[in-house]
Amino acid sequence: MAAPLFFNVSHSGDYTAIALSDFCEVGIDIEQIRADCPVDDLARRYYSAAEYGRLRKLRPPRRLQDFYRLWTIKEAVLKCAGLGLSVPPAAVDVRLAAEPAVNCPAHPSFDRFFIRELALADGYAASIAIDAQHAEIEILSLTRSMG
Repeated sequence: MAAPLFFNVSHSGDYTAIALSDFCEVGIDIEQIRADCPVDDLARRYYSAAEYGRLRKLRPPRRLQDFYRLWTIKEAVLKCAGLGLSVPPAAVDVRLAAEPAVNCPAHPSFDRFFIRELALADGYAASIAIDAQHAEIEILSLTRSMG
């Protein structure tokens, strides 16, 4: 019997990110950081009140960066849990830190996920979530999408 293979894929702008694991579920998200993004409107609608409040205190360049950082973490965790956007993003509260913390009262098991932000390409935010307490992450390659 072959060992299971878990994978997840994300695409944005010129890049595709793929996460593979042979021991547990994974979720990955990559987002192109776009200066024309209506950060305040989207954050008010899709982020928790606490996240929105923290973002509003930041100057615009940092606000834009952190907006995308928060989104990629939310998306990676929801994808790793197999929930996708069936859970409203505003129900998932992310605190940015060296080790990001995720709180979702409806899904307390999110605290078991290993979460890391990834520096894959300039002008992009990316994060990975792994259904394990500790994990090693190896970046094999990053290539531009064809098309």
